[in-house]
Amino acid sequence: MSRPRVLIIHTGGTLGMQLPEGRRLELGEEEHLARLTERVPELSEIAEIDLLAPWNQDSSDVGPEHWDALATLIVEQGGVGSAQGYSGIVVIHGTDTLAYTASMMAYMLRQLDRPVVFTGSQRPLDAWRTDARANLAAAVECATRDLPEVCIVFGDSILRACRSSKIDARSYNAFAAPSYGTLGKIGTELSLVRHSIRRPSSPFELKRAVDSRVLALTLFPGVDTAMVVKNVTASADAGLLRALLIRGFGVGNVPIAGLSDLRPLLANASGRNFEVVISSQCYRGHTDLAMYPGGRALVEAGAIAAADMTFEAAITKTMWALAQSEHDLRTWFETDLAGEVSFS
Repeated sequence: MSRPRVLIIHTGGTLGMQLPEGRRLELGEEEHLARLTERVPELSEIAEIDLLAPWNQDSSDVGPEHWDALATLIVEQGGVGSAQGYSGIVVIHGTDTLAYTASMMAYMLRQLDRPVVFTGSQRPLDAWRTDARANLAAAVECATRDLPEVCIVFGDSILRACRSSKIDARSYNAFAAPSYGTLGKIGTELSLVRHSIRRPSSPFELKRAVDSRVLALTLFPGVDTAMVVKNVTASADAGLLRALLIRGFGVGNVPIAGLSDLRPLLANASGRNFEVVISSQCYRGHTDLAMYPGGRALVEAGAIAAADMTFEAAITKTMWALAQSEHDLRTWFETDLAGEVSFS
């Protein structure tokens, strides 16, 4: 019986680093590929492996140009959307922005027909007591399963990518989906929550256009809204800004009194052709703009609620949706594209 075929795409991050004299050092492409197969020989027992290393990037430097190239690579080299190709694709990525890249892939790879599994590690593959080996083996195993989603495999969890955030810089269970839960668990067995897995309802479509003219503002007590209005207005007038994502308090509440009164900013948005999206600073919960006067002021000004989306999912959805001409931003936010949001 033939083994499934899995493509591993190494894009950089801690997993492939060396630790000479306690310092981290990036490796070249050939070294990356050789070390993965040498240090994790069990991968070949799980699947027939091919490896690519298109770049070796610290994840803090990953941006829209990498997202575009990665989505294209997953389709053209991985065979997504065709009858041929690999059983699944594993993407090795630095952990700091992994949830952003994985969320964007969930939007770009519409009606996905096979697993696209992101993983990484907190310690390099060469380090003693590393988590890299277990994470990579589990990711490859997930890529052979009936799991047609973009997901994150890390520690003991299998997570929907566009529900996930990095919540811990030290723990080996670094990622969680606080408002959703898991798609599966990794222990002595790898188990999937099958009723939670999404299935394609139409043919696959690659939609990789992105508009990065987006800014995020995290509110705090005492924020000088006049300063924000001045800078945001100037950026919008110069064509540098199309949407502002505001991380409000609690269920999406915002200040409407004194120095921090947000209403002048909202008034400027409608007159200067940029959108305002409201999310929460809380990891769990659902925006409810009708609950408090500040939230109701947002509704009156035409702000768009991000519901229970993570910040990573909301900011990448904004970038993706602004570049899609079929609908306006509000309509896209009122649409569940990849399981990123609940409307109940």
